[in-house]
Amino acid sequence: MCFNLSLLATTDDLERRYKAKLNDPDRKPVHHISGFEFPEWPVITPNLPQQFQTMRWGLVPRWAKSTTEALELRNNTLNARVETLSEKPSFKYALAASQRCLIPATGFFEWQTAHKHKYPYFIHLPDQPIFSMAGLWETWQNPTKSDEIWHTFSIVTTEANPLMARIHNTKQRMPFILKKEAEHNWLAGIALENIASLIVPEQEMSAYTIGRLIGQKAANTNVPAVLQPFNYPELSQQQLSLF
Repeated sequence: MCFNLSLLATTDDLERRYKAKLNDPDRKPVHHISGFEFPEWPVITPNLPQQFQTMRWGLVPRWAKSTTEALELRNNTLNARVETLSEKPSFKYALAASQRCLIPATGFFEWQTAHKHKYPYFIHLPDQPIFSMAGLWETWQNPTKSDEIWHTFSIVTTEANPLMARIHNTKQRMPFILKKEAEHNWLAGIALENIASLIVPEQEMSAYTIGRLIGQKAANTNVPAVLQPFNYPELSQQQLSLF
C-alpha cells in the first residue's frame, strides 16, 4: 500500500534529476499529501520523456461510463498490485498499451502496528533524494462531455522487503521503487516477469518514526513538522532492531 507521499524537490531539482522540463516554476514543496485528496502530480511518460506531465493520483480507466463511476473507481486505484496488473480491468488496458510512468517522490509514509497502536514512519532513500516509483497512467474522456479529459495515474506496489515488512507489518506491501539506472527499462516496457531486477534494494532505504500529526484529519499535515523525527519510548527496542 502507498497512500501518502512527500515531494520536497523544487522545479529546478526535478528538471535536473530527470532532464525534463516542468512548466510549474512556482510549485511548492509537498511535505505530506494523501492520495485520497487525489492531488495533481508531475510524472514522466515514455511518449514525452523530456517533459513532465501533470496527472491526478487515482487512475480512472478508459471504460468508465460516467463522472460518478470515474469518481468511485479512483478510490480503489491509488495503487496497483504488480502481481495482478494484467488481470485487473482497471489496469490491464494501460499495461497492454505500455502506458507506464515514473512518479517522483522524496519519501513516503507507512504505519507499524504494535502494542495495539499504530506508529507512523517516514521512509526515504538517503543517497537518492529524489527517487522514482513505477506507475501506470490512463486517459479518460467523459462520454457526455467531449471536452472533459482526465489524465490519471496509479502507483505500482509490490511485496514488502524485510525492512518494509517490519514497518508495514499488517499488509506487508510497498511501492515499487525503481533503481535510477532501471527507470528507462520500466518505461520501455520490460516484461513483468523480468522486473525483479529493477527494484531498489532494502539496504538503500532508511526509515524513522514521526509524530502523530500525520494522522490528525483536522490538521494541516503539509507542513515541515510532519517530517520531524519522534521517538516512542515503547518502541525503543523494536526501533533498534529495524535500522
